[in-house]
Amino acid sequence: MDAVDNDIIDKISDIADQLPKEQRRQLLDLISTWQTNTRYAPREAYYEMLTFTSNRGKHSGHARDVSTTGLFIETTESFEVGDRVNLELTFISAPNPLRLKGAVVRKTENGIGVRFDMRSKSHVREMESIVAKMRLIFRGG
Repeated sequence: MDAVDNDIIDKISDIADQLPKEQRRQLLDLISTWQTNTRYAPREAYYEMLTFTSNRGKHSGHARDVSTTGLFIETTESFEVGDRVNLELTFISAPNPLRLKGAVVRKTENGIGVRFDMRSKSHVREMESIVAKMRLIFRGG
């Protein structure tokens, strides 16, 4: 199967948010199969303890990696593809925490993959800058 354009996936994800819970889950599960071999952006190591929220309350986990479009959180808590989360990330390369919203796009027995809602160009630029600075700090280039 050819890769599906990310803009199309974003539009379908927006539509999924308007569906009843079961149909939303089915559609998001289907979309996640389209994305299995598609990496939006390179990941960088990011080991931080996180406290984050969803519509079910407060959660915790350990961030394992981050990119300009998402992160992986190691957690034993139960989530479904499509669950919405609110995160506050701190970086050594940025003076202030970055508050982001996202959706669970992948789940494993070790945790969840979260894709950030990046509708604002300023958030995308800020994440690109932060990740680039992390690359310089930790890899020297």
